[in-house]
Amino acid sequence: MTILLRILRMAFCAVMGIVIFAALFEFVNALPVANGFPLHALWWGVVFRAPAYVFFGAAPLLFMLTIMELRGVQKQWPYFLVWIAGGLFLGRANLLAAAVSAPAAGYFYWLSAGKSAGDWISAWREQKSQPGFKPGTYLAYAVVAYLAAQAVSYGYYGGKLLWVSYVSEPGLGTPPVPLRKMSAARKVALMDFPDVASCLSRNADKASPNYLEQMDWDRINNVSEAEVCMFRLLASYKNISHATKWFEAQGFTVPKSFSSARPNISYDGTQHVHGSYSIRKNGPKFPTRGVFRRLFGSIPYGMNSASTWSKDGTQLLRVDISLNIL
Repeated sequence: MTILLRILRMAFCAVMGIVIFAALFEFVNALPVANGFPLHALWWGVVFRAPAYVFFGAAPLLFMLTIMELRGVQKQWPYFLVWIAGGLFLGRANLLAAAVSAPAAGYFYWLSAGKSAGDWISAWREQKSQPGFKPGTYLAYAVVAYLAAQAVSYGYYGGKLLWVSYVSEPGLGTPPVPLRKMSAARKVALMDFPDVASCLSRNADKASPNYLEQMDWDRINNVSEAEVCMFRLLASYKNISHATKWFEAQGFTVPKSFSSARPNISYDGTQHVHGSYSIRKNGPKFPTRGVFRRLFGSIPYGMNSASTWSKDGTQLLRVDISLNIL
C-alpha cells in the first residue's frame, strides 16, 4: 500500500504541475496582447491546453521523476531543471513563456512530492518484512505495470511523431491524400495507413463488390487517422454516386440535401456529401472521450464527416471530420 499511495501521489502532483504550467503559459503568452489582466487565459490554458500537455508530457516526465524518486533526490534545483526542460519542449511555441511558467510548476511538484522523495522506501521495506498477505503491495505492482504500459504506448506514438517531423516524411500514399493539414499526427496517419489495404478489415473480401465499405475502425485512434482512411476508401470509387451508400455502411446518417443523389453545391461548384454519427446513441467509433474532457464537460456527443468532390463529381478532393462537443 505504501508504494501505491506514493505512485498515486507522484502521478497526481505531476498532472497538477502540468496543469499549472499550461495555465501560466497561456497567461504569460496573453500578456503582451491583452488589455488588462488576462485572467481568462488561465482558464483557457487549463481547459484547452492542459489536456494535450498531459497526453504528450506526462509519461516522459513521470519517467524522469521516478528515477529521481528512486535515487532519493530532495533538492529543489534538479526538479527545476527537469520541469524547465519539459516546459521548453511542450511550450516551444513561446520559449520565454515556457521558461517563466516551468519553474512555478517545478516548485509545486517539489513542494508537494519532491522534497519527500525516497522517504517511503524505508517504510516499504519495513512493511515488506512483516509476514502475511499484502493485497496493497500487489495492487501497487498492478498500477506500476499499467503506468509502464501507458508510458510505452505514449513513447511509441511520440517516437513516430518525432520520426515523421524530423527524420523522414511519409509519402501521400495511394490514393494520394491532398497536401493539407500536415500536422505531425496527420503525417503519422499517412505512415500507418499508406494505402487502401491498410484501412480495410483483415477479413475484408476483395472479391466482394462492397469490400471498400469494410473499413477497420478498430485500428483508428484519432481524427487524423479517420480522415486519411476515409479519404483513401472513398477516393477509390469512380464518382460521387457511391458516397451515400459508403457513409451509411459505416453507420453514418446522410441527409437528403447532402446525399449522392442531391449533393450540396458550393459557390465554387464543388459538390458535398455529408454524414452524421451519434456518439451518444452508438458509442464512439474511435477514442474521443478523454479523462479531462469528462472533468471539464467537453464530451463529444456526435461526429460529422464531410466529403468534398470536384465539380463533375468524379474526384474526391478532401474529407473533414468534426466532433460535436457538449
